[in-house]
Amino acid sequence: TRQTLSDFGMTIALIFMVLFDMLVTKSAGGHSLTQKITVPNSIRPSDLERDNIWFISPLRKRLPFWVYFASSFPAILISVVLFFEVELTGIMIQSKLKCVHSTKVIKGTGYHLDIMIAGILISISGLFGLPWICAAPVRSLAHVASLSKYSNTHAPGEKARLIDIKDQRLTNIGVHLLIGCTIFAAPIIRKIPVAALFGIFLYFGIVSISGTQLFSRIKMTFIPTKYYPNFGYLRRVRQMKRHIYTFIQVIAACLLITIKMTNFAFLFPLILILLVPFRKMCLPFIFTERELSELDGDEEPGSTFDDEIDFYGQVHLPI
Repeated sequence: TRQTLSDFGMTIALIFMVLFDMLVTKSAGGHSLTQKITVPNSIRPSDLERDNIWFISPLRKRLPFWVYFASSFPAILISVVLFFEVELTGIMIQSKLKCVHSTKVIKGTGYHLDIMIAGILISISGLFGLPWICAAPVRSLAHVASLSKYSNTHAPGEKARLIDIKDQRLTNIGVHLLIGCTIFAAPIIRKIPVAALFGIFLYFGIVSISGTQLFSRIKMTFIPTKYYPNFGYLRRVRQMKRHIYTFIQVIAACLLITIKMTNFAFLFPLILILLVPFRKMCLPFIFTERELSELDGDEEPGSTFDDEIDFYGQVHLPI
């Protein structure tokens, strides 16, 4: 079906783009017209001074004593980003599981355990100069969607209902084994155009924006009231209050984007942290607690999905 095929949409698109690039390269006499992904020929440290020594000793270079304490500030900022990445992924997956009527798939949160494991793995990776590991929202949600089972007894015109999620660990193990095997697929990865890879990232960005309540409220600003969907926050929050809240969110998003595009991008996590006390201490002077709970929530029903909507149209990512 189309929904099953959509689980492999990105893979199919990437394969077609690689084949198209190879066809264009062949027609150009073997001269490549696109930039390809750069992959090293061997598995070794990228720092040539380290030779083949993987372990990075904190004492291998003489540094001023104050540097060890000053480095804690950027470490805190990076930990905030990793914390949000792991926690938001867990929250989104948990919200998907809560949409299932079967209580057997509702599990404990385990958020603290996730953070602890991520912290241990990141500490070990840092000692060897390896990439840091954290939760992947898109891949995790795609995994949940691929294990979902929908009703096929609904009447024509009604929406299919999510009735069960085949929760197991075999697919998780298989996915990560395949990811590990990519280190042996360097000749194939070198054929992937960078433009195709950026196109996938752009698609994910557009999907993440279109799935947020902020985007829905901005869109509803330009449509008549009679065409509004049946969302709770539209009934319980006055229109002027919704517009004020949307305006504040847009200003905050523009501030974060502006900072990220400047030389002060390292302050991005700090600004992200400051939004929390702003929400807790400043917004209650403008909105009531009920209005904030309605505007903060995600009203879009997660237990029903259109038959012909691809999964990637349902993915909601944090921005």
